[in-house]
Amino acid sequence: MSSVIACPNCGQKNRVEVSTNGAICAKCWTKLSASSSPVQAPPPPQDQYKAPPKANPPQTGRRDQYLWIKLLVIGGIVWWALYQAFIGTDSSGIAEKNYSSFEPSTLQPEMQMPKNGSIQLFSQRVRLAPFEIRTSQGANYFVKLVSIDSGQSEMTIFVRGGNTVTTDVPLGTYEVKYASGKNWYGPDHLFGSETSYSKADTHLKFENSGGQISGYTITLYRVANGNMRTKSINPEQF
Repeated sequence: MSSVIACPNCGQKNRVEVSTNGAICAKCWTKLSASSSPVQAPPPPQDQYKAPPKANPPQTGRRDQYLWIKLLVIGGIVWWALYQAFIGTDSSGIAEKNYSSFEPSTLQPEMQMPKNGSIQLFSQRVRLAPFEIRTSQGANYFVKLVSIDSGQSEMTIFVRGGNTVTTDVPLGTYEVKYASGKNWYGPDHLFGSETSYSKADTHLKFENSGGQISGYTITLYRVANGNMRTKSINPEQF
């Protein structure tokens, strides 16, 4: 039977037979005693395995709450962006609808101005009565004669600002309407967002009385002692 004996001099551990006397240390050659206390083997290592910590249960309630908050914030941002696309704010801070984005001038490009005296006819009736239109500079005019009998447009006349147009019209009684402005966008959009609409309070009666055909001269600007009054109308009334 063998045992492990530690050297009393250097501490070297030596394995010797218990019955053997006179054994010496393999390192310092010191005589070993068989009766020396055997070296105890080190205790076995303890189990290093540790159970993993328990996972915390998912907090679904708080997570759902945060999700709803995020959805509300995103929805508010989208709503505000759409609101700003159609709503403007004036200098006083009060929100108002932005109509400028729907004006005709933004939907139709500017067109070449018609020639002074350009006429469009809507009937084949003979034009017999003289008609003269005078204007001042600063605006152009699109004049329309509407038949009182039929309610339909008889003809239109374009007059450039500062010019005079002399033409003939069919006999009949007419209501005079006109649109004015600077830039021309065509017969559908007229002068765009700058268009002003007016009509004369007095009807013009062109007739043949005893072989004498009556005519008219109108001025589309203020004159002293003028006998034709005008008033503003809505675009739908033009």
